[in-house]
Amino acid sequence: MWGRRAALGLAAVLVLGGCGDDDDSAPATRVAPATTTTLSQVQLDKQRAQRIVLTATDLPGYTQDSPGTSGASPEFEAAANACVNHNPLIVALGQDTDPRGATSPAFSKGGTVTVSSRVTFGEAEDAARAVMADLNAPPFPACFSRAYTTDLRKDATNTNVSVSTTKLPIVNVGDQSVAYRTVARFRTQGTNIVLNVDFTFIRTGRAFCLLQDLQATTPFPEAERLRLATALAGRMAAP
Repeated sequence: MWGRRAALGLAAVLVLGGCGDDDDSAPATRVAPATTTTLSQVQLDKQRAQRIVLTATDLPGYTQDSPGTSGASPEFEAAANACVNHNPLIVALGQDTDPRGATSPAFSKGGTVTVSSRVTFGEAEDAARAVMADLNAPPFPACFSRAYTTDLRKDATNTNVSVSTTKLPIVNVGDQSVAYRTVARFRTQGTNIVLNVDFTFIRTGRAFCLLQDLQATTPFPEAERLRLATALAGRMAAP
């Protein structure tokens, strides 16, 4: 669910530059009985998730990316998920197999910014609370930085790799929130790259959401992160 390949895709861009009337005489017409469909809670959750994630309307001036360009490698996913005790809600988040979740497209601007969102629901509120506890655990930032560093170094063209992960200021939205910024610095094909990746996690009741933004060179604007997080949290609170 971490979408680290979007970061490498952005790095590559930087390197390469770029009814009829009644009639008693008419025969009777048989009318089929109305049918009703009762959706399960899982199906209702998925519908809500699809209403929550970001759309093009939320991001004027951005271009919707082609699907399938921002997935992370299985090795990186496993290492990153280990940093949150393989919490099942985080593992499911953003996966096509998640029966309760939805993922927005990735939206890009100017070849240097990418924004996306993912939403899922816990079977009970305790499950969503447990996610936030795992994300707030003190070892998480260093563990995530190590996973990111290891994955970047798998590419022999990446040198001078340095990754740090720190908490961002609290965004006062939803029932709980926590956010981190991962800054990756490395050199590839003769070009120095700096990537700033923000992960803003929001819980409202059973709902759990990730807002992810990625910007090269300079961090994503804080006011814009707050605007998008507030929009997502508002939808999470809606019935």
